[in-house]
Amino acid sequence: MGTGIVNIGNLRLESGILLENVQLAYERIGRPEAQTVLVCHALTGNQYTVGTTEDPGWWSGLVGRGKSIDTSKYSVISFNSLGGCEGSTGPTTVNPSTGELYGDLFPEVTIRDMVHAERKALTELGIRRLRAVIGAALGGMQVLEWGILYAEDMDLLIPMAVTPTLGAYGAGLHAIGRDAGFNERNYTGPALVKRIDPNSYYTLLRAMNTHDIGRGRGGVVSAARQISAKVVALAFTHDVIYPTADIQAFTRLVEDSSYILINTEYGHAGFSTEFEKWGFMITQFMEVAICRQSKSLYSVSAL
Repeated sequence: MGTGIVNIGNLRLESGILLENVQLAYERIGRPEAQTVLVCHALTGNQYTVGTTEDPGWWSGLVGRGKSIDTSKYSVISFNSLGGCEGSTGPTTVNPSTGELYGDLFPEVTIRDMVHAERKALTELGIRRLRAVIGAALGGMQVLEWGILYAEDMDLLIPMAVTPTLGAYGAGLHAIGRDAGFNERNYTGPALVKRIDPNSYYTLLRAMNTHDIGRGRGGVVSAARQISAKVVALAFTHDVIYPTADIQAFTRLVEDSSYILINTEYGHAGFSTEFEKWGFMITQFMEVAICRQSKSLYSVSAL
């Protein structure tokens, strides 16, 4: 267990461009023989979900031994998303065709490209099935696409602080983020530059702006019907990017779903804090046996 790089070979993007010799950087924590949980990071995140004692990961308050996602029970893996800057193929890596860094010439990728890359990486690592896929914002977009692109590969989907499409208002706020350093944890511009390469940041923002699970699938309603895993959607009060009403409405479209509204003063950034408020819900749903043929379990909770 620990960290590493997995090579997945060539990857054909939605745009038709062929990325050669693609690699994804990952962190894997927990019992290797246990059921696997895939964690997908947000815009300013990376593969270091748990991290170390000296340098804790961005979700170390939620994931770890004895925590809500217990690494003494599960194997937890997270990847630096395609286009990221922490070891995965992206603007800061070398283009094998030119021998130079991709930089601002790195091609546009989509959320679906990211998911296809991660599916290939999991296969290379010998992981065929997932207990759960969980993530927020950019990570939540990947969670939803996982549920459609690889509908039979997991028991549970936990999308957090994300809607099935990125509306014009949300896209506008993310565009502001590109110029002013807005991000989920409200880092200032200078602090953000130290954390993430500007070209990678822009690449991930562009990917977020392609997010629409209904694209090419006959719309959101039709796409939602393709999800067969249990869905537990978490929304956070005062989230101005992903409105809670839109998340609730989407959850109603999924056959087997639960909707949980978390009361928080942190708005969209609520998914990165106050784990004591909602982490236990994750634990409960993780431990419940999933009956894929059951009736809808749609419910609403407010915490």
